[in-house]
Amino acid sequence: MSESKNDVNRAWTIAVVGGGYSGVMVVVNLLREVRDAGINILLMEPRARPGRGLAYSIWDDSMLLNVPAGNMSALADDPSHFLGYCRELDPSLNGGSFVSRRIYGDYLETLLEQAASASQVGLHRIHGEAIAVRPGAEGLGFRVELADGKMFLADQVVLAFGFLGPQPLPLAQALAGSPNYIENPWNFRAMDAIAPERPVAIIGTGHTAIDALFRLTSLDDRRPVYLVSRHGLLPKAHRAMPQAPVPTGLPGYLENLPSTALAFMRALRGEIQRRQHLGQNWRDVLNELRPHTRAIWQRWPVAERLRFLARIRPWWDIHRHRLAPAAAARLKSRLRAGRAEVLAVQIIGMAPDDAGVLMTCRERATGAIKSLRVAAVINCTGPDYDIDRATSALVVQLREEGLIRADVLRLGLEVDSGYRVIGREGQPMSGLFYVGPMLRARYWEAIAVPELRTHTQQLARQLLQERML
Repeated sequence: MSESKNDVNRAWTIAVVGGGYSGVMVVVNLLREVRDAGINILLMEPRARPGRGLAYSIWDDSMLLNVPAGNMSALADDPSHFLGYCRELDPSLNGGSFVSRRIYGDYLETLLEQAASASQVGLHRIHGEAIAVRPGAEGLGFRVELADGKMFLADQVVLAFGFLGPQPLPLAQALAGSPNYIENPWNFRAMDAIAPERPVAIIGTGHTAIDALFRLTSLDDRRPVYLVSRHGLLPKAHRAMPQAPVPTGLPGYLENLPSTALAFMRALRGEIQRRQHLGQNWRDVLNELRPHTRAIWQRWPVAERLRFLARIRPWWDIHRHRLAPAAAARLKSRLRAGRAEVLAVQIIGMAPDDAGVLMTCRERATGAIKSLRVAAVINCTGPDYDIDRATSALVVQLREEGLIRADVLRLGLEVDSGYRVIGREGQPMSGLFYVGPMLRARYWEAIAVPELRTHTQQLARQLLQERML
């Protein structure tokens, strides 16, 4: 590990705030790209182990990646890199294998260590929480302030924070502070404390909900669990041996389409039907589309993006974000055994009850009112991307001082084509960048490794180019 002992503010300094996947991979790409030692890199992360973030700080090997190993390289210019790492652990693994998230966290830690060891650049790992980033004196550089009172100066700052927390569940206000309401779906310790064999309601039916289901039932196989959402849709499964997409230009069926969500979906459904008549798989159509989704999203006006989010997104998500085959089989087994039940309902109310929580719902299909008495409710409605609801000290400071702003659809942060954040007045903030899942405001596809690895590499190169100006 090459840790510089020099004063970190003497050379050109790049501060990366956040040490999950995006922050670590910006650092790794910088270390691989830099050709001189005149740069210091500060990697700031409140967790003790950079690289793991929220997604990979899971030590349960039954929690699998939702993308096969062959498409999980963290390096945009070495697509088989992660597969090679996996094969060193187990030569039987192949490109279609779905490995645990814990292994992927190990991989990112290893990448960082190897890149640091091979570089002459000063890398400083700073264990602490950034609470403010402010322009420096006379507008030169930035001052990064930590919760413990420390302060660092930087010429460029990369904001690499991820999700802001769970989406709020307004009907759960009556349960605020109750141990029977678990607002944070990644709080496994709170889930483990729920009384054994008592029923639990999970609000949501996506990947986070399924993670919660697996956690609840891994310790208590007899516990009944309700998966509750408006549509009652579950993610589809990957094939047992998924095929890597063949890179192509824009598919012909999408050429010359009107820039509307309806035209796009009609064309997509038509292509899927055509391919299925030929004995092919609908998954291949979506896989081939993935490199072009960004351009399609950016071509749509705001009204069409809103229409997609309101009317199409639930069905898009379950087909686009699929489960590992083993996870899908495990879920199917729980449903078949009657230990898990999917409810397509509208929640009308939730209130404390002698048994824990009383939920009142209206069935989507019939309109009938249904009551559920459960020991606990878990909010798995997904991450919140609206920075105006954020309570993080750093995001609040950046927002209130006008250095960042939300996009009109509340999908994340506004950035320009060079990853510079857009300030309150609509201007790019020179020297202040963002990379991470909140890029979805501009790119839509920005929450998974196959997209983020490209964004982190491009940003690293952008930082170095700007340094030379």
